[in-house]
Amino acid sequence: MRLRRAPEPTAVIDLREQEPVPPAAPQWGSPVPCPECAGRGYLDHIDPYKELMYLHCTSCGERFTVAKADLEADRPVDA
Repeated sequence: MRLRRAPEPTAVIDLREQEPVPPAAPQWGSPVPCPECAGRGYLDHIDPYKELMYLHCTSCGERFTVAKADLEADRPVDA
């Protein structure tokens, strides 16, 4: 019968010393922040033919639409 070694302890990482990660860019098909109050957007419906997302804000109740072309225009082009 072979005895197994205990795994070596991993190093402790202090998260306070790391640089903050910037928020991810909005993506097509995912909720985006409210344009009025920057609250949490809730995705209601996607129209694949018009390429529109219909959303509402869970904080202020604002209803808004986001076009796929608008999200793609804000993205930097990869070289």
